[in-house]
Amino acid sequence: MKQHLACSTLAVALVLTACDPTTTAPPLRPSFDVGGGQGLNLHPGAFGESSLGAWRSHEGLPDAKGNADFALYLQKLTATSTNAAGFAGITGVEGLLMSELDLSWLRRSTDGWCGAGAPRWNVGVDGSSGNHYTIFLGCAHADRSGTAPDGWTSDAFSPPVIAGQLTSLLGFSAVDSADIVAGTVTSLAIVFDEGTDVGPGFVFLDNITVNAKTWTSPHDNGT
Repeated sequence: MKQHLACSTLAVALVLTACDPTTTAPPLRPSFDVGGGQGLNLHPGAFGESSLGAWRSHEGLPDAKGNADFALYLQKLTATSTNAAGFAGITGVEGLLMSELDLSWLRRSTDGWCGAGAPRWNVGVDGSSGNHYTIFLGCAHADRSGTAPDGWTSDAFSPPVIAGQLTSLLGFSAVDSADIVAGTVTSLAIVFDEGTDVGPGFVFLDNITVNAKTWTSPHDNGT
């Protein structure tokens, strides 16, 4: 796991650069990304060998808009050590309170992968001290107490779960954990970078939720 985390900083930097052309804008600037609107927007993508991030029709649960039953597909059909990933960058999150950040998705459990490091949430945080942190919330450590349709699993990270994992799992000190919880979000992405040497190399996600915003398809971008 230490090796995995060591290479993740580069991966998330590439993710955020590729997904969000406003990364140098003021933190509270609204996002008007292509295919979205003011508010939160989710944009899949990929970099590196045999990797993909895309919405796929008729692979997911019923959509909020339309009847295509989209699911978010993330793929890395190569070795974990290869610098590659499927991802979904989420813009418009700048300034969200870390103490209120509530993340979840429904994962198709009949196939696909759920590991300690992928799929995962990469969260950039400016602590109340001004220090910057990146935290990794891996699928295998999610809270699964939520309900889900047959063939799907709810993977959630509520504010208490995130706060508890900062020290117990991610190794932050009590001081740094308190600084993170009192801080604000600067970036957010879902990253899939564990390959076919540890699992099947793909996952399907649906009903991806950040606080009160849920994506069931690419049509859910914006407010």
